[in-house]
Amino acid sequence: MTADLAGKVVVVTGAASGLGAATVRDVLERGGRVVAVDRAQDVKALAGDGVLPVVADAADERQVLDAVRAGEDTFGLVNGAVACAGITRAGTVDSISLDTWNEVLRVNLTSVFLLAKAAVPAMRRAGGGALVAVASQVGLVGYPENVAYCAAKAGVINLVRAMSVDARDSGVRAVAVCPGPVDTPMLREGFAQTGEGYDLAASRVPLGRVARPEEISATICFLLSDAAAFVTGTAWTVDGGYTAQ
Repeated sequence: MTADLAGKVVVVTGAASGLGAATVRDVLERGGRVVAVDRAQDVKALAGDGVLPVVADAADERQVLDAVRAGEDTFGLVNGAVACAGITRAGTVDSISLDTWNEVLRVNLTSVFLLAKAAVPAMRRAGGGALVAVASQVGLVGYPENVAYCAAKAGVINLVRAMSVDARDSGVRAVAVCPGPVDTPMLREGFAQTGEGYDLAASRVPLGRVARPEEISATICFLLSDAAAFVTGTAWTVDGGYTAQ
């Protein structure tokens, strides 16, 4: 996949670790510039040539809008966005609390909406662009004791479908990426909640292992690039065959 990102300025939420951090690195390696957004102070360590770190809550409307505007002020435009912010909380419909349900949807779904709300107008000002939202394979199928996360990620998939229709003729594309299990801090946090581990997660994947973050970020970078100019409104599954079963 060709993924030349020269001339791209990409806002990445959840940028301090895991898939978000891998995406920041890959965008830079492909010639792009990044507004790296995370509520963790660790995001400041990403400061450098081509990276503007912003400490912000991806689920706070004003903070996200300010981050996008900071990108325009610093780099002159914003023509890409990647929604990587996410959390997982174990629970079934009869065990999860309403507060936890709301927290999971706020971070995993509302944050995507808020990034789109701020970034799409900026992309129009830039003459076009692409938003890539990280969903999950469990947005396509059920998964034990993960009801809120499954619901949120399914919402992400249909959000980008609706966005792609609304954005017709604007030059703005919206795509979801649906990874399988990826070796990130969030996956390890999920293991701690459910008692699962790498061996069990890998056994559910036909390729027999969990993904490396850079295997997912490579797909994200392709979708941001002009090589994917005719791709919008779709869910790209990068799950090692998980949903083929």
